[in-house]
Amino acid sequence: VAASCLKQTIPGDFNHVSVDEVEKLIKSGGSGRVER
Repeated sequence: VAASCLKQTIPGDFNHVSVDEVEKLIKSGGSGRVER
């Protein structure tokens, strides 16, 4: 689910997020803040 949430922040059809970005969102405690 976290990868899908991050995908919404990227234009286009492909999810270009890294595993680290997904794990950071999971560990953020549900704050929803994406830091790139």
